[in-house]
Amino acid sequence: MPGRAFIEGWFIQQDVPWTQLDSNHLKEHGPQNWPEDIPPLVQRWMGARGLHNFQDFLKFTNFSLKDLTDPFLLKGMEEATDRLIKAFQDQDKICLYADFDMDGTPGLALLIQGLQFCGFQKLLSFQPNRFEDGYGVHSEIVEEFINNHEVSLFVTVDVGITAIEAVQRAKDLGVDFIITDHHQPKEILPPAYAIVNPNQGHCPSGMEHLCGAGVAFYLVLALRKKMVERGLLQKNFDPKVLLDCFAIGTLSDMVPVIKENRALIQHGLLQLERTSRPGLRLLMDELKLTGKRLNSADVSIQFSPKLNALGRMDSDVQALDLFLAQSEPEAKQLVVQTLEAQKQRAEIQAQGEATLFAKIANKLEGLSFVFEYSEDFYKGIVGLIATKSVGQLQVPSFIGTVIGDKIVGSARAPEGQSLLKALEAVSEHLVQFGGHHQAAGFELSLANASLFYQSLESYYQDFVPVPPVLKYDCVATLSELDLEFKNWFRKLEPYGVGFERPLLHLDHLFVSQIKVLKEKHLKLTLSDMDGNKIEALWFFADNIEEKKQLSTKRVSVVVQPSINEYMGRETLQVLIKDLKVEY
Repeated sequence: MPGRAFIEGWFIQQDVPWTQLDSNHLKEHGPQNWPEDIPPLVQRWMGARGLHNFQDFLKFTNFSLKDLTDPFLLKGMEEATDRLIKAFQDQDKICLYADFDMDGTPGLALLIQGLQFCGFQKLLSFQPNRFEDGYGVHSEIVEEFINNHEVSLFVTVDVGITAIEAVQRAKDLGVDFIITDHHQPKEILPPAYAIVNPNQGHCPSGMEHLCGAGVAFYLVLALRKKMVERGLLQKNFDPKVLLDCFAIGTLSDMVPVIKENRALIQHGLLQLERTSRPGLRLLMDELKLTGKRLNSADVSIQFSPKLNALGRMDSDVQALDLFLAQSEPEAKQLVVQTLEAQKQRAEIQAQGEATLFAKIANKLEGLSFVFEYSEDFYKGIVGLIATKSVGQLQVPSFIGTVIGDKIVGSARAPEGQSLLKALEAVSEHLVQFGGHHQAAGFELSLANASLFYQSLESYYQDFVPVPPVLKYDCVATLSELDLEFKNWFRKLEPYGVGFERPLLHLDHLFVSQIKVLKEKHLKLTLSDMDGNKIEALWFFADNIEEKKQLSTKRVSVVVQPSINEYMGRETLQVLIKDLKVEY
């Protein structure tokens, strides 16, 4: 397996080949039928993404709210909304049961507010504790809400598609479940009154790209529509006010930024810029996001991880509290605790990563997967450690913490590999598992650790890791990175899974200036023979003294465009993804 120089936050892949995305089509056909006012660089970039002509481009980028799929095309939506309306008319107590991550939490906030707008009053909510309860819908918690709180209907958010036992227990007690989820089901579905999940099979909606918060939003849309038709909606409301939650959940859960998700994220970012939620507004103040035009990276890289740290560090404050805070004094204290939890998370994560890489330092030769567990791995950050492991080693990584006689862990896999297939193949040694193809959770008995490892070893014995290749979109010149390109780069937001920010290959550049930032980052000025220049940031650069010598070199780079906003002024800059010295 080719080596990688590992740098915190970025991979500078000195020995990894570069290749252009979809280069054969571009060479044979070139851009097709594009108006002259769209820059050639944008045309080449879109062509690399499979949008080879202007019609494809318009279809992808111009998806608007009027194009939204009918929510009733989601299988189970008719039954779900009918049952909710019956609960509304009967004044039943409803428990909204949501996952604890940054999809389930904004989805829960969205559904609470959406149902309140629809006139529902008797609402309770619950999220399992990551440490005490673990993932999923738990029978004992369901029973407690039924027996102690007289709940007569459960509605899940981003969870429940595999909760056969808990849903059956509720049914035995005469209580219905509406499951809203987007995770992959198992062969047998829970005996719920209604299941709304675009991935449940035989769903005609074509909205498999929705996250849990997205499914919850469509439930509100459908319920509002049906209540209007039946004359039950006492006060109309604009569902767009809920899209700040939708955007946070969708960008945090890394589902494809396509079709409905593109349009709803665009409006959600606008809603977040002017949100009336005191907790979110004050957190944006602290992160210096207030007053700027938000983009997808602002949410997924800066905003969401701070909220997620609360659950990861088992804080007394829940992220939901920030979404639902009603006053500034309450919100201020919540924000202080949020930022403190984030600081603790970063420190503990760094320690965990150092422990992992020390444990596997002598096992790298021929490595096809990683399975490591330790009492020193904090439960709240095992998923982050697994993500770091995959990023560096490009092999599936299973990282667990030891809790009593169990190992509770998270797994991550490189693109194109399925954890669910792997975990299914070794499931005889597991207590439970679930999740997505590239991000999953698992639990096993500590006594079965060796058997689990051996089974993974057998599963991956014929696995041939694909050598890492840095795939860029197209070749560019500094002269093309102009104001017009900056405007198009901004216009084509949001970026995310399925529509990532472009990677551009630039040749024959000079490093005309280099500056060290905060003793760990570099700012380079790249220039060409024609005098064109651009600022390039190299985050968490190692061997800084050595790299300061680049000022005498000619280089090729793969970069990612970015917009720097300072004192209301926007400039285009680039982030270095790889750099190779020409001479």
